[in-house]
Amino acid sequence: MKKDFFTSISDYLNRQSKPYFLTWGFIVVLLVGIVDYKTGQEISFSTLYLMPIFAAAWFASRNAGVFMSVLSSLTEFVANSAAGRTYSHPLITIWNSAMLFGFFVISVFILSILKTQYEGKINLISELRNTVEELERTEKELEQKSRDLTRSNLELEQFAYAASHDLKEPLLAITIDLKLLRKRHESKLDLEANRFIADTIDEASQMQTLINDMLSYSRVGTSGKPFMQTDCTAILKRSLSNLRIPLEQSGAVVTHDVLPEVMADPIQLTQLLQNLINNAIKFHSDERSRIHISAKRKGKEWVFSVSDNGIGIPAEYHEKIFETFQRLHNKKEYPGSGIGLATCKKIVERRGGRIWVESEPGKGSTFYFTIPDSSQEYLVSSDISVINSIH
Repeated sequence: MKKDFFTSISDYLNRQSKPYFLTWGFIVVLLVGIVDYKTGQEISFSTLYLMPIFAAAWFASRNAGVFMSVLSSLTEFVANSAAGRTYSHPLITIWNSAMLFGFFVISVFILSILKTQYEGKINLISELRNTVEELERTEKELEQKSRDLTRSNLELEQFAYAASHDLKEPLLAITIDLKLLRKRHESKLDLEANRFIADTIDEASQMQTLINDMLSYSRVGTSGKPFMQTDCTAILKRSLSNLRIPLEQSGAVVTHDVLPEVMADPIQLTQLLQNLINNAIKFHSDERSRIHISAKRKGKEWVFSVSDNGIGIPAEYHEKIFETFQRLHNKKEYPGSGIGLATCKKIVERRGGRIWVESEPGKGSTFYFTIPDSSQEYLVSSDISVINSIH
């Protein structure tokens, strides 16, 4: 409000003509000089000259304030001379007026500096207010975009789930019909026809695998269970039990260190370890597959690692392999949908962790993922529960 008041008066005065402003200033100074002449209170009434001087310096300009200082000093000199005030020396009157002029001019310059600082602060406050308003608008836009993106992702996940689920039954029916066709008419068909049927069955099986993987991927965000205290050793045993057949067929050896208990979704953690171990089995080298799982606490998180002696991964693909449908090898050589590692990444990020790989071609791979250590929170909540049960 102060800024608007002073600015409006300043704009008003600036719009006035110079002769009008000079006349107004001269009249005010003349009135003060008359009072000074009549009363003889030289010192006390000299300060009254400051009012028109300050008004001119603040609302008009510094030059206007200097002009009013000259006019006030001359008026004071004339008032003293006309009143017949005498001093021990005639130059004292001139000296007093000169000193008063110096005082007025110094006051004008000080006021100009204060005005400049005041306007600078007002401008800074205005800029800060505009910046805050812009940040608030940006924040609201980001919140709206975040809500839109969340809704879009949810709709996309629901669509993927529905589409994948609806594709399973007809695809299963096609696979069954093809197998029945081959069983009943294999002897009546030539080699080329039988090869076509076999290839179609293989493609249908791959499609079924892709659908199952898409369902798993879409369920990470929508069907996740609440995090609970989970024994990673038990989770690893469950994962190995699910992989019993590929482990027996490949002859892979899986070892592990002592694994901790963490706050996690047990089902998704099982899926995470199972996918990583299955990849280590699948991408094996000529040597017997050796897989090792370990976990180390670093700061406020647990860092898990799944190491193997497989074929390795080139450095330029270390990040791309975690994207959906990213494949580095031919489907016939290494079957799969290209969604497994993307699902692993989604599971880890849902828990607030990170996942990455360190690997060189021919030297195996080590996949790392982190899980925030919530043991302290768990202990605190347990202590609170114990205290509540006592009371």
